[in-house]
Amino acid sequence: MATGGQRAARSSPGPLTRVFKAWRVLAPEQRVSALAALSLWVTMFLPWYSETGIAPSKSSQPVSATLNAWGAFSFVELAVLAVTVAVLALLFARGERRAFHLPGGDGTVILVAGAWIAVLIFYRMLDKQGTRGSQTAIFSSGIEWGIFLALFAAIWLAWTGLAIRRAHRREPALTDDPTVHLQGRRFD
Repeated sequence: MATGGQRAARSSPGPLTRVFKAWRVLAPEQRVSALAALSLWVTMFLPWYSETGIAPSKSSQPVSATLNAWGAFSFVELAVLAVTVAVLALLFARGERRAFHLPGGDGTVILVAGAWIAVLIFYRMLDKQGTRGSQTAIFSSGIEWGIFLALFAAIWLAWTGLAIRRAHRREPALTDDPTVHLQGRRFD
């Protein structure tokens, strides 16, 4: 309790409380977009690629391995991770009513990010298939079912960006942002 003009110290809410409160503030199409971004991140743990190696001797057995996005990390997988984090951060900030402007609006940014990731994943699907050889072994590369789900999640993310764009929701104003203290100032 506060006594003698002292204020009781306010504790800030924990991270899970902030996420839950931000989730409740988001519009339905923004929630679907967050789910699409999360599903894109989850697909990174599924099998994306297969590698098989065969030595030219008669007694050697083929050795094969299945890799997820983390096991064959490159620019494409980094882009998938960066877009996932960026979209979730954007939606979390909107859930906390943070005021900032993005060119074209949130929906356009999410639409372009999802489409870009879909193109990169499609490129990766074409790029990863093939056979290469050396004097000691022959290697064959292919794609697995997880990369198809990643492509679907990227297309879904782009579609949710289009849904946010069509909803025409107003970005939070500077006066709505809880982190901005205006103290009698007027912005028109």
